[in-house]
Amino acid sequence: HLDLDSIHWVIVGGESGPGARPMEGTWVREIRDQCLGTDVPFFFKQWGGLRPKSQGRLLDGQEWSGYPINEFSPDAGEIAAE
Repeated sequence: HLDLDSIHWVIVGGESGPGARPMEGTWVREIRDQCLGTDVPFFFKQWGGLRPKSQGRLLDGQEWSGYPINEFSPDAGEIAAE
């Protein structure tokens, strides 16, 4: 279990290249589920391995591209100015 109290964004991705170690899907799912349960944005980058792009970014049939809301983003600035 991860302590996500002070975490604003989690990015998960497997190692790539010749020395890449395997990554278990259960690890990724456990982290994703903890993020969902605490409203922490979750971004799944890659499965890893020698050819990480060939395995894609799908986890359980979908891409996970969570991104933190930035109070200084253009949209937030426009809302604050109104």
